[in-house]
Amino acid sequence: MTSRAYHLRELAIAQTSDDPRHVMPAILPRHRRILDIGCGAGQTLIASNLPPDVRATGLDVDFEALRLGRELTERVGFVAGPAEHLPFPAASFDLVLSRVTLPLTCLPAAVAEIGRVTAPGGDLWLVLHSLDKTLRDLRASLLSGHWKRAAYRSYVLANGALFHVAGRLLPSPLDGHYESFQTDVSISRELRRAGFADIAISAGRHYVVTAQRR
Repeated sequence: MTSRAYHLRELAIAQTSDDPRHVMPAILPRHRRILDIGCGAGQTLIASNLPPDVRATGLDVDFEALRLGRELTERVGFVAGPAEHLPFPAASFDLVLSRVTLPLTCLPAAVAEIGRVTAPGGDLWLVLHSLDKTLRDLRASLLSGHWKRAAYRSYVLANGALFHVAGRLLPSPLDGHYESFQTDVSISRELRRAGFADIAISAGRHYVVTAQRR
């Protein structure tokens, strides 16, 4: 599947409320400045049908996805950059959201940056990777005989365990990138360090975490 086809499929899922893969943040009247980290082509922001006076910003490292986003909407400002070094001033946003991007980052650094750019009283909405998902991915790789993929999934499993126990992450020895799963303990610890409170976690089909900046 091409990058364009993938992002268009994700937009269709975001716009279809009865799709089992559908999960969306609650956008409240106080959310006037919104940042989506790992926005892709802006699927979540586009599907949220934001009021015209809301300033929505999408950030991603995928230039092709950002180009597609600019084709799809003029309502979102698209910015290239990593989650670990957000190119925005402190307290810039009332709502920061990120769908399954933080597990692919050096998460402590990314969460610290999110805390910096979230205004006091601002909200956070995350979709993360659970231990169950990581185990399913590893099992599928082993059963299908994809040994290189299984080796990488083993790294993700070990990295998530290290993060849970010690609050540390290591880059992959295969490509130098980060990936990990999260637990209630590990993500709550990082969010508290970054100045968030009222942390709520829902571990159903999607592993969703919400919090509010002190």
